[in-house]
Amino acid sequence: MLAGRPLRPVLQYAGDVAVAARGLPGGEVLARECAEELRRRGAPGDAELAAEIAGDSGLAGLPVDLGAVAAAMDEGFHVLDVERGDVVPMDEGGAGVPIPPGALPEGEDARRGVARRWLAGQGYRAVPRGL
Repeated sequence: MLAGRPLRPVLQYAGDVAVAARGLPGGEVLARECAEELRRRGAPGDAELAAEIAGDSGLAGLPVDLGAVAAAMDEGFHVLDVERGDVVPMDEGGAGVPIPPGALPEGEDARRGVARRWLAGQGYRAVPRGL
């Protein structure tokens, strides 16, 4: 899926793919490439994702959508339900960890990185959501 494509513009997504592809043919090569590029770039969330790729993040998995966390940071007044991984507006009675409002950078990859860094600061890493 990522073969022949530059990783830098989609590095946060590529890193998530690398984590999921561990143990598959070519997965270790992708993981090594992504981790090296993340460390080199050093944008928000890159160090956290590089540690996750290496398998030594030490963070608890939480089925949360990083895009939803980033949107909540952009809009403000949301909380993260750490039981279910849902992002809930405060005015809807949401209980959980308040998501701080903030000015986010342009671009989905950068926004995911900021959300990933904040989530890691709370002791969590994003894992895929299941039904």
